[in-house]
Amino acid sequence: MEAEIITIGDELLIGQTIDTNSAYFGQQLGSIGISISRRTAVSDKELAILSALSEAFSRVNLVIMTGGLGPTKDDITKKTLCQYYQCGYRRDVAVLSHLESLFASRGRLILETNKVQADVPESCETLHNAVGTAPGMWFDHQEKVLISLPGVPGEVYHLTEERVIPRLKSKFPLPTVEHRTLITLQKAESLLSRQLETFEASLPPHLSLAYLPSFNMVKLRLSQVSNSGETNGDIDEYFSKLQTAIPEDVFCLGDIDPALYLSNYLIKNNIRFTTAESCTGGWVAHRLMQAPGISAVYPGSLVAYANDVKQGELGVDPTVIEAHGAVSEPCALAMAKGALKKFQVDLAIATTGIAGPGGGTKEKPVGLVYIAVATNDEHFCKPFRLFGNREQIIQRSSNAALWMVKQLLKLPSDTAL
Repeated sequence: MEAEIITIGDELLIGQTIDTNSAYFGQQLGSIGISISRRTAVSDKELAILSALSEAFSRVNLVIMTGGLGPTKDDITKKTLCQYYQCGYRRDVAVLSHLESLFASRGRLILETNKVQADVPESCETLHNAVGTAPGMWFDHQEKVLISLPGVPGEVYHLTEERVIPRLKSKFPLPTVEHRTLITLQKAESLLSRQLETFEASLPPHLSLAYLPSFNMVKLRLSQVSNSGETNGDIDEYFSKLQTAIPEDVFCLGDIDPALYLSNYLIKNNIRFTTAESCTGGWVAHRLMQAPGISAVYPGSLVAYANDVKQGELGVDPTVIEAHGAVSEPCALAMAKGALKKFQVDLAIATTGIAGPGGGTKEKPVGLVYIAVATNDEHFCKPFRLFGNREQIIQRSSNAALWMVKQLLKLPSDTAL
């Protein structure tokens, strides 16, 4: 089954707000066998919304719309939907009661402008929004379903998981979908594809392999689809074969941020760590802070851009920088060893490089990053030639740092942490 997404808001079209809801819908609907065939962004204009709706319903029977449900005059989605379905408004008593309780709990006076949030088109069924003020709306007309949701991501997530997904499952005959995912780092998608040619050729028709690349990370997702309501049960067998085909490239199993996997491993094994970062500006530390309980193994870290900070706080010998420069293997190793000693930990990660867009030379171009990892027993450093803009280079550097830690600690790829 296919669906289309319509996002409403001038802020989306001028780039003031990034549309993250559509990616979320793709993940959530894909998990129940509904694929997104098209995504359309339109302005806060009645004609634009009506036109997008008519065109979408000429192609599919399910449309999800977000945005334009606020209490201000520029939020015209409800008014436009009343016109589309040729109906008036009704005041939803349950929504009004929720609004009154919500405003009272926040110590705020509810205004008539706020009460208007409880007015919904007569032809819709209300989807209760427990975490916000604008309810969702479900329209079912001539076997074509429109779901209208607010644009705030947190409210979209709540309504989708608590209201929308259960109703879609009961409304439509959907296939059974299962996924198995593993994460790889530092191996190009094209190289993985070449290694997995034989494996992909062996897959039965109900199984498929997807490559999902992002910042020198590739997620490999094995999917199984069954229209009978029962899966064939061999997805786990082929997932094991997938791991066997690329044993050196598997970072971890599951659709999980590799930084979170590493954080959990460090906590479970009581490995105290720190970071000494230059070009990544604390991004490696930031990503490793995701796991609850991380403070038990993380005393702190240091962002050291200036040479005098590297020397004064990390004990980097000035002659190292004079001889090799701050962007060098000797400097990265000295930073890691200095952080290991300063914070009295078991593991230190250090980064130094040129994230750009300026500062590069022929000998040391933008994207050159040295990453060092060190324990009390061993240490090593590698140069990486990364590409992209500043943000992308920093993100790729952090993934490279995670990969370096895996090599040093010889991490397993088991997710049962």
